[in-house]
Amino acid sequence: MKKNAIVIVMLLVIPKLSAQGISFEHGTFKEVLVKAKAEKKMVFMDCFTTWCGPCKMMAKEIFPQAKVGEYMNANFVSIKMDMEKGEGIELAKTYSVNAYPTLLFMDADGKVVHRATGAEKAEDFIEQGKIAFDPSKQLDNLEKQYQSGNRDMAFLAQYVKALYTAYNLEAIAKVGKDVFPTMKPEQYLTEDGFTVIAHAGVDYKSKIYTYLIKNKKAFIDKPYIGKESYEYVIGSAISNYLTEIATKKTLPELDKAIAETQKDYVSPQQDLMNNYYYGQYYLAKKQYDTWFDFNKKKADEAFAKNPKEALSSYINTAYSVAVNPDLDKAGLEQKAITMVENVKNADPESLAVNYCLASLYLKTSNKEKGLENINAYIKKSSDKGDEPNARVLALKTKIENL
Repeated sequence: MKKNAIVIVMLLVIPKLSAQGISFEHGTFKEVLVKAKAEKKMVFMDCFTTWCGPCKMMAKEIFPQAKVGEYMNANFVSIKMDMEKGEGIELAKTYSVNAYPTLLFMDADGKVVHRATGAEKAEDFIEQGKIAFDPSKQLDNLEKQYQSGNRDMAFLAQYVKALYTAYNLEAIAKVGKDVFPTMKPEQYLTEDGFTVIAHAGVDYKSKIYTYLIKNKKAFIDKPYIGKESYEYVIGSAISNYLTEIATKKTLPELDKAIAETQKDYVSPQQDLMNNYYYGQYYLAKKQYDTWFDFNKKKADEAFAKNPKEALSSYINTAYSVAVNPDLDKAGLEQKAITMVENVKNADPESLAVNYCLASLYLKTSNKEKGLENINAYIKKSSDKGDEPNARVLALKTKIENL
């Protein structure tokens, strides 16, 4: 009976062992490359940080899935790398990692053939792994085709989507700069053409922007475009334009520009957007007290309607005081502290309130209040089942060293 019991236990355990997710290596990056060569596999590197929420989501919900492990373990030697610690710091520089999570798929020599910045579903992640084996879809190969002069619109649509997946916004902008002057109006309305336009973005009052405005219904009526995508392109063009006006022109010119753009499009969040542009104006002109008072006034107005939702407006302003070096000589720290302390009870469970106050009290060298808030943050976080990340612990250490 005892022997039979052992057999039964083993039968129960074996399926669980085989239904594992990705088997990550625990050695160095160099050791991973050696193993990949020996096993004739490619390399997958999960580039993460301890403070990255999407990184934690993938580690918890995607990497452990059996179907993910089945595909990845058969084709890749995998490693997780904290890009803010140890050899991860240099690897981040080597592979130009500046968004998290970044997923690098490379050959056994360490050459990246494909990259992505996260995936929401296991199927999407597996697809990225498969792309690494398909030269026609590899980002590295697509870049070579683009550099060699391929300007087929279907290819360009594929290329900008791959660049977006890799979060290479600079390269996407270059595609727009290169391609837009050569595009014809009849291409704007095609699915591939609009894909390029939507990813690269257009300038306010440019040729393409003007065509979009004049032919709004035609774009919205296309099932592969629709109202949401159309308004995203127009709204982004206007936002970039008004931000530039706010930082380089006068206040009357900003007023005029806002009124002018609203003839083309009014955002559902127009009041918040306008507040942002005026805030950028005051910052650019170094009118820091005016910037603070303006933001507080707008937050107060929102607070009267919905205290909990308005809390983020106060925090955004106060946290800027804590971390923006341009504001170091403005002397706004105490005003920011008083502002947040007065409204913090609108959401007693807010982690952002405590982190913001801890940062401000650090800046004012108030060790007691700084520790009170960072410890409150850690306790609330732990009560929710989350461990404090590296940034929180680093902030606490700085406060303790006051």
